[in-house]
Amino acid sequence: MQRHNLPFHELTATQALLLMRAGELSPVEFIEALLERIAARDPVLQAWVRIDRDGAIESARAAQRAWRDGTAGPLCGIPLGVKDLIFTKGLPTGASFAPFRDRDPGVDAACIARLRAAGAIVLGKVETTQFAGRDPSRAHNPWDLTCTASGSSSGSAVAVADRMAPVSIATQTGGSIIRPAAYLGIVGLSPTHGRVSCDGLLPRSFSFDTVGAMARSVEDLQLLLGVMAGPGQRDPSTLVPGQTELASSALDRAPRLLVVDDFLQRVAPGTAAHFTATIEELSKRGANLRRARLPVSLDLLLAIHTIILFAEAGTYHSAMLPRYRQHYAAGLRAQLEMGQAIPAHAYLHAQRVRRRVRTQFASLLDGVDAIILPSNPDGAPDRSTIGPHFCQVPWTLMGWPAITLPSGLSKEGLPLGIQLVGTPFAETVLFSVARWAESLIEPLPAPDSASARSAVPAT
Repeated sequence: MQRHNLPFHELTATQALLLMRAGELSPVEFIEALLERIAARDPVLQAWVRIDRDGAIESARAAQRAWRDGTAGPLCGIPLGVKDLIFTKGLPTGASFAPFRDRDPGVDAACIARLRAAGAIVLGKVETTQFAGRDPSRAHNPWDLTCTASGSSSGSAVAVADRMAPVSIATQTGGSIIRPAAYLGIVGLSPTHGRVSCDGLLPRSFSFDTVGAMARSVEDLQLLLGVMAGPGQRDPSTLVPGQTELASSALDRAPRLLVVDDFLQRVAPGTAAHFTATIEELSKRGANLRRARLPVSLDLLLAIHTIILFAEAGTYHSAMLPRYRQHYAAGLRAQLEMGQAIPAHAYLHAQRVRRRVRTQFASLLDGVDAIILPSNPDGAPDRSTIGPHFCQVPWTLMGWPAITLPSGLSKEGLPLGIQLVGTPFAETVLFSVARWAESLIEPLPAPDSASARSAVPAT
């Protein structure tokens, strides 16, 4: 199955839409190519919890009719993976939790309803850590099977990186979009907190949960967010109506970027050297670089985030934990028990400090288009961990939008990334900066065509 020099599974969502619009690719062909890819690769990688083969093919046939009839939506025929914390009508949402394994929510999450209305096809549910906790998932890193696929959105990242789906829907509460996307050499977006409704999401932390996406191009992320953004009927926390703010491009010049030195002092030397070389190249291409320090200590930010996260997660699970204690992963259970022991005054104080720190942080964005920093402190570590999250937590704590872009490979042959952080609800500017940088950075190969230590047979 190949046209235009690309196997169908290598197509980005934008490329596939162009071919469908031209009548050179049918949604059924696209779905069948991805199902073939999944059958060949996923027995080892284990990115997928369940595949809705019949439902996806039926939806692809409907998408073919829509293209033929001139009624195709902006994502008509595009297959996607959905993190197994997000409700999908007709497909169980299990959260890697045995008592929920077969629990069909009976409704779509607000973001999934928007995606389906735009013509997207839910190919299946992808692996997550239990209730988005920090116990590693079963998903494998296709770049090196001995390395972690990282956080709770690990299945989303593996499915996209290994070309089993062009895009996937994921969530971030600490760093679970940016970190795994960077470890696996793809692009990931955690939008402004409140930009996309959390209606239909099994919560980890109400203060931080953010629905975003992973893809292999910034253009695909922009397309997805334009559809997903907006409120849900049962979610009063969504802060803006949605799509109209994302309609136009923002920058017609090279960007102004702020380098925050605190992170360079904490990442691995090789990562720091790679990041420095990357931003120097961006500077040569016209970027205006400035440097600054965080207005408060990074350790304080991590402590605030931990207190709020643990307390809110402990509260949500307070009724279920005694009932299903034996089904909880050890690490998550310990966190929930610690969260339930946090006194109310400590939680409220952490929220007050968070609001004060937000005010201090606002000055970082004065006169710049985005903050730039390493996405992770190094390439993916071993499978016993999901990796450190200190490069992502400050921005999740602030509720600011962030994008990771692949920027090269470590000396071990593992992906490294740069993270761009923008002004709240100014994703249009952030996308412009990211697309500018993306155009200047050499793209990474697919994991199975790189010099990766993967034992998965190539297709």
